[in-house]
Amino acid sequence: MNLPSPLPRSLVLGLGFPVVVLNLWVFSSLYRAFEGVASTFILAGVIALILNLPVRLLQRRLGLQRGWAIGAVFLLFIGGAVLASATVIPLLLLRFIGFTQALPEWIDSSVGKLVLLSGRANEAGLPLDASVIIEGVAANVKDQIESVLLGIPGFISGSLGSFFSLFFLLVLIIFFLIYGGELVRNCLVSWLPGDRGLQVLSVLRRNFNSYIFNQLVLAIVLVCALTPALVVLQAPFPILSGCVIGLMGFIPFGAILGILLVSVLFLFKSFWLGVRVFSVLILLDQVIENILPPRLLGKLTGLNPIVILFSVMVGATLADFYGVITAVPIAATIKALFLAPSSLPATATASAALPGGCTTEEV
Repeated sequence: MNLPSPLPRSLVLGLGFPVVVLNLWVFSSLYRAFEGVASTFILAGVIALILNLPVRLLQRRLGLQRGWAIGAVFLLFIGGAVLASATVIPLLLLRFIGFTQALPEWIDSSVGKLVLLSGRANEAGLPLDASVIIEGVAANVKDQIESVLLGIPGFISGSLGSFFSLFFLLVLIIFFLIYGGELVRNCLVSWLPGDRGLQVLSVLRRNFNSYIFNQLVLAIVLVCALTPALVVLQAPFPILSGCVIGLMGFIPFGAILGILLVSVLFLFKSFWLGVRVFSVLILLDQVIENILPPRLLGKLTGLNPIVILFSVMVGATLADFYGVITAVPIAATIKALFLAPSSLPATATASAALPGGCTTEEV
């Protein structure tokens, strides 16, 4: 039996779906088995992509050789990390400890007000004496929140790991900056036929660079804009809250989730404070995400917001936090390669963008 050539698109997708599901299951199993190693490689790759932006800037504006540019940027990165560890991180840690101590008091105060309101309603003849239910729910909420908050430092320390993990992380960052682009290029060219490898490399470079740049700028602007707004609103712990929302803004829809989380926590202190904080911060966030170049993430990647949300959920299921931060550019690349092949750059364009072979400057 001779199969038609080319095969119908529906047949290709139907036969490929089980293979994709099987590969995802294998990837998830391998990631769980080697989570420490995989997370270190992913984190080093993301940091290398971020550091590659100033490296390219030094090369283009000052004419520095790539080795010198990498050395200068890496030393600045180490200096900034040490400075942050000595100043910003202890400050945020103190604010976090103060917040964990104040939150139970806010919850107890809110419970007292609700119980008092329920008692007054009961005295007025309304069958609304729900004090036992309110106290039980409040105790459960308090335990859940405290367990989550107390688990955050452990998650951060576990992600960073020991001294040797940090050492290997720094080594990997330097390796990716120097050899990462050439390694990816050689792998893609050897795996894929013809000039397909260069085309895939061009799409990967475009999607990852645009995604990392957009989210990094968005996170910084959110911190700088929302922290003063929290100060003006007289919200408690404004620096901690602004930094948390900004860091969550690095992932798609993370800023909205962070604003909602902070607002709900402030509701325990004061209902109107939580409402004011949510209203002002969500307005600022929408203005920033719609006006700030390069604007919305969907315009960068060509993905529908529903597809972005689905990609983030799949990434979180397969590889936890590191799957979240890499899901969107991978989904955009898959769309460009399989669903919209006409959007791929021409071979000549890809080759021109990689004269003499790809380097990490272009990745």
